[in-house]
Parts: sequence; C-alpha cells; structure tokens
Amino acid sequence: MIYRSLFAVIFLAVAAFVLWGAASAFEVAQERQVTYRYIASALTPAPERDTLVTWEEPVQTLVRSLTESDAKLIGKALVEAWQILAVSQESGTTDILADRFTGVASKRAEQSVSDATLYGGRMIVLKQTAKPVFFHKDGSLFQAEVEMIVARYLSKNGEDLDTFTISREKGIATLLNESNGWRLFSYERRSTSNLGTDKVAWSGSLQGLNYYPAETPWRDFWPRFDPALIWADFSLIKGLEANSVRIFLTRDAFIGKSAEDAEKNLISLLKIANAKGLTVIPTLFDLKQDFSLGTWADDAQYLERVLPILSKSPAVSFIDLKNEPDLDFKHHGKAKMLAWLKTVIAMSRLYAIDKSLTIGWSTADAAPLLADELDVITYHDYAPIGGTFDRLAKVQSLIDGAPVLITEIGDSTFEVTLGYPGSEGQQAERLGNRLDALKSADGVFVWTLHDFPKVDGTVVGSSPWVKRLQSAFGLLRADGTEKPAAQMLRNRFKGG
Repeated sequence: MIYRSLFAVIFLAVAAFVLWGAASAFEVAQERQVTYRYIASALTPAPERDTLVTWEEPVQTLVRSLTESDAKLIGKALVEAWQILAVSQESGTTDILADRFTGVASKRAEQSVSDATLYGGRMIVLKQTAKPVFFHKDGSLFQAEVEMIVARYLSKNGEDLDTFTISREKGIATLLNESNGWRLFSYERRSTSNLGTDKVAWSGSLQGLNYYPAETPWRDFWPRFDPALIWADFSLIKGLEANSVRIFLTRDAFIGKSAEDAEKNLISLLKIANAKGLTVIPTLFDLKQDFSLGTWADDAQYLERVLPILSKSPAVSFIDLKNEPDLDFKHHGKAKMLAWLKTVIAMSRLYAIDKSLTIGWSTADAAPLLADELDVITYHDYAPIGGTFDRLAKVQSLIDGAPVLITEIGDSTFEVTLGYPGSEGQQAERLGNRLDALKSADGVFVWTLHDFPKVDGTVVGSSPWVKRLQSAFGLLRADGTEKPAAQMLRNRFKGG
C-alpha cells in the first residue's frame, strides 16, 4: 500500500513536471509567435516585396544552380534584413533582428541600433541588385555581389534634419540557410558614390483644374477608372479654357494585384489629355499615411513603376511628388518627412530624368522648403483672400527665379442659410478675386470640376459639416449644370 502511494506521488510529480515543461515551451512559442506577428506588422507587407531585388547572371558557373524559388527566398531575406534593421533603428528594439540576421551581421546590426538610439542616425535600403558569386552544393551558404541604393539621415530631436545622403553602394553579402530560413551572415561594403541630383528646368503658363470624377473621387478613382467618362470630363475642362489638369496617383493602386490595370489606365488618361490639348500634373503618394522606415523600399518600387510611364508621356508638364506633406510634420516628425521627401526627389531623378519636379505644399509659408532641390515651386492658397497677393510676392522673393504656381484654390458653395457659409454667387466672386491677386503666378489650378455626391470620410474626416463643405467645391453641380463660377473661370482663362 505504501509503495502504491509512493508510486502515485512520483507519478503525479513527473506528470506535473511534464505539464510545467509543456506549459513553458508553449509560453516560449507564444512569445515567439507574438514577435513574428510584430515583424509582419512592422514591415507592412506588400504583395510584391520579393521583386525588390533585381537578379543578374552569376559571376561564374555556380556549384549549385540558383533556381527561381531560391532567388525569391534569398531575395526576400535580403530585402527584409535591411527593412528589419530600419524598423529596429526607428523603434530602438533589437528583438526582431534575429529573424533575418545571424553571426557577424547580427552583432553589427545590434550595434547599429544602439548607435541610432544614441545619435539619431537612420539607414534605409531602397533598392538592391544582386549577382551570385557562390552557392554551396548543399544549399546552406550563398554569397553575392550586391549593389544597393541607400538613404541615410541624422536627426537628434525629430524636427531638425542634421544630415542626409543617398548613395549607390557595392558590397559582398553572405547568407546562411538556417533552420528558420535564410539569414544575412555578413555584409562587406566595397565602394560608395552619391547619386546625382541634376535639376530639370521648366517654363510655361498653366491654368487648370484639379480633377476627380464626380462619382469616384479619391480612392475610388483608379479602381473604377472609366475612359469614356475621362474623355467627357476632359472635354468639359477644355471647354472652360483650361490648358492643364492636376490628377492624383495613390500608391496602393499601383502596387500589388491592381498595378497592371492601374498602369494601363494611367497611360489611357495621358493619351486622352494629349488628344484634348491638356497637359497633366500627376501628383504622387496621395493619401499616404504610413511613413515608417520599413515602407520606404516599397515607395521606391512605386516610383520605379509609375515614373517611366510619366516620363515618356508628352502630356506630362511636371511631376508633383507629394500633396501637402507639411501637414504630416506634426504626426510623423518634420525631420523624417524632409528625409523622405529628399529620398523621393533623388529616386525620381533616376526614373524621370527629363521631367521637372515639385512638391504641392499646403501653404505659402512652407513653399520655400527644399526649393534648392526642386525645379518648380507650388503651394495651395486657402488662407484669407486679403493676403493672397502678398503671400505670392513673398514666395517669389524667396525663390531664386524658379517658376511659382498655386496648384489649389477653391471655394465651397455649401449653404446652410442666406449664403452662410457660402453660396454659388460668393464662390464666383471669391474665386475671381483670388485669381486676380494671383495674376503674376506661373499658373493657378482650381479645386475642382465636380461637386461630389459622396465624400470619403477617411480623407476629409467624419464631421458632417466638413463633408458637406467638401462636397460642394465643384464648378459643376451634381446634375452636371454649371455654377456661375464656371463662366467666371472661362472668362478669366480666356483672357489669359
């Protein structure tokens, strides 16, 4: 009986120990799963991220051939290693480095994060080209000559951008195929050179409209693109004596599964504009909300997709790289936003070497920012009309001879009662007065052709008041008939 009791106690103790061990293992697994989910979230996965590495032919015949599947897995590891490093530098945590770094590279990455935390430095790899050098016959080790485009910047307080560089670097990357996939074992930089940033002069005089179709503004424009409707609307814009139209290209429409259709639609729109005698100012990265460092390589891929199309089109006057980025300073940090904009400028010079570049600042006060790196200066003027002339004169005085355009002015006809806060008559009068005050500009664009029956709350906010205001900026009513401002604009534009 005593033995039975003793056996039972031992059995229960062993069972308890096994259960405790299983529970501990499960807890570790859960922690690992949470970390993995954090990585996936931090990198903001893009459907075509593995295409960010361009593969070239091997330096010599490899012992083990590099299959398409191998190239995708190794390319994914190369891309994610640098994106994880950027995320770690930004967050100050090193836990996620283990997913793509090992050996020497792991120690260097940890030191890089430590230095970034202390001194405010950041490193973002935007594009990679890899040429295989060695692939072990058992598939455990891979080495390649790698060429990368890398952006680096330094900011200690999040507001002031102390330094910024963007360069082309060449080096040797060695990866190990470990139990959980490919990891970067070492990277040896061999050479570096700064990217060129030659400017492209622009001259002209534009008078135009910002454009979305009435039923599909903002995010609905490219997914529901209708060439027949674009043709009809561009005819209306031409009938207002305009010579240009400003459009918006959301990044999400041009990556992933929708990219090919969006590219075809963009080409179609540019051909329609050219046939109608309208030039186009395409505005990139509209409605972009995530500027975390792990997304910059995806932004570079977007530029590589759309800029060659824009560069080839005779309809494109110049390219607006971002709509109102100064509104993002408070949330994302001024230094990071300026570094991102400098990165976008430099990458755009690679893919659109013959097109002038601008940034559509939200106010005249922001217009001088980065003026030395831009070809055209543009801003929006919704401030009190009494200061319109003086604001333009101040910007022109601060800019060394560069053309200055106001790419958004507008007035809502939303009326609650007795012309408050606006009316159709007031819209025509106010727009006319603002146009008169902007006569010395190199161009002015009115917001917008149509009233919008449905306004996207994720764009303008959830306030019913703001939605109603935003729905009524059009020169045309919801039924397609003209408001008085349409004829006013026609007369102003026709008069030059």
